[in-house]
Amino acid sequence: MENEGRARALKVAMVSAVLLMCAVCVMPVSAAEFAGNNQTYIEMANGAFYDPYGDDTYFFNFSKAGGGLNAIHITDSTTNKNGGVYTNQGLNGTFYISDTSKNPGCSDSAILMFGVPGEADTTDLALSITASGYNWTLTPTIMYPPSVTYYDSVDIGTFDEGRFLKNGRNLVDCNWRPNFDKSYPMYYGQDMTDPSDTYKVMFIDLGLGTLKYNTDLIDNGMIEIDYDITGYDGRALFDIYTWCNQSKQGQSVSWTNRVTDTGSSGWTINF
Repeated sequence: MENEGRARALKVAMVSAVLLMCAVCVMPVSAAEFAGNNQTYIEMANGAFYDPYGDDTYFFNFSKAGGGLNAIHITDSTTNKNGGVYTNQGLNGTFYISDTSKNPGCSDSAILMFGVPGEADTTDLALSITASGYNWTLTPTIMYPPSVTYYDSVDIGTFDEGRFLKNGRNLVDCNWRPNFDKSYPMYYGQDMTDPSDTYKVMFIDLGLGTLKYNTDLIDNGMIEIDYDITGYDGRALFDIYTWCNQSKQGQSVSWTNRVTDTGSSGWTINF
């Protein structure tokens, strides 16, 4: 009888252990904020094209409040270099990245930030990106490249939910994005007092640079982005960042599209 009781107790313990393991396995991934809003390293979903640190990250570095918000824009036309706020766009479409900086008037690689609401079901998400624009040999000093090469319809890749950014083991899901200001919005008009309006995001390196408006260049020097989203039909957004190998901020990502006040631009889908 004593042995039978021990066997019964052991069986109960084993069943409990299995149930606990199953519970752990089905627990959702915890959410976290970015590791930092500024002077932080962020991993690219498709690997960093230039990969200065050998770990597929770039250094995000904004030197002052309001800095890096005037040069890079999202626009729906190659003739509108200042861009605009484009809302309720479709699950597939085209937009452009323009550069209105003066000196040196370029950045070496543009980065897409794609985001969807934190609670969205992205099990079947497939985001396909094709881009057209210019690339060049990195310059040794802060200068406009002496020669550039145009690349048409580059297949940047197709991205699923496994490409969303993590902070350690936790999925990044928050209502702000990297900038000097920690509370910088994801999109124009966002209510930053609403803690539930959060987004999981991925950063996609295009390997194509931005060039100031030039009618002698294809698409006036802009980058064309063609996107297609399947397996998901909810809200989504795009923002833009750019990286420079040589700049006053050093080797860093120090520019993004403004989404506050005059001069804002952005691209939101289904809202």
